[in-house]
Amino acid sequence: MRSLANYCEQLHRSGLTELHLQMTAVTVCRRAGLDGLLALAAGSASMAVSVDGARWSHFMGLLSAAPIDEIQELCDDVRRLLPRPAPDSG
Repeated sequence: MRSLANYCEQLHRSGLTELHLQMTAVTVCRRAGLDGLLALAAGSASMAVSVDGARWSHFMGLLSAAPIDEIQELCDDVRRLLPRPAPDSG
């Protein structure tokens, strides 16, 4: 995550203001990764970062190893990265 954050800073210095992260090739995301992705997705005034392709399966190792009192907060954090369902047009 530190490398990705540094890369975002370099991109911003070069003039880019948006970054799209695709997670479909990710196999495992640990706590530091989740925290880093949330921080990047929260954005700053300098760069908008979107995260796409996040799935529950990326975070199952993290969730299964977490203390029970942290599970709800972790699940809420993961939900913030998951794709939003399309609005019902009916």
